[in-house]
Amino acid sequence: MDDSLDRIAVNDNQRRHFEVLLSRLEDSLGTIETLLAAPRARNLSRVEDDVPSGFRTIAASEIPAIKHQIERLAVAMNLRPSIVSLRRVISASLTTDVIRIEDSLSSGLRGYGVVDPTLPDLLDPALLRLAHSLGRLASALKR
Repeated sequence: MDDSLDRIAVNDNQRRHFEVLLSRLEDSLGTIETLLAAPRARNLSRVEDDVPSGFRTIAASEIPAIKHQIERLAVAMNLRPSIVSLRRVISASLTTDVIRIEDSLSSGLRGYGVVDPTLPDLLDPALLRLAHSLGRLASALKR
């Protein structure tokens, strides 16, 4: 099989489209590989390993082949990798989580129904401690 791929002419907007598209495909493949390798232990969700028998074997050969195809397309279209700051990705994730927790304080639960009068004293301090811990973690990124 000939692995060469002729140059594919794309304009700047098309190039950016394919840089994003193929980058996200790489992310998806990485997620699949991670999930197939060892699901993480969690308290509030369980991963049911219900992939069909033989899927891991097929994935073990297909995923590298797909990655190779992505690489060939990237070269043919002269795609440039984006630079992703791990610090910024983690910081954004932590900030989003803090906001979600703060939005879940007792005063924000009215849309879900009647709020038990004990929630401000019981739930809010626990959520604020959790948000504070996430904030400390985010602050450590700024050092």
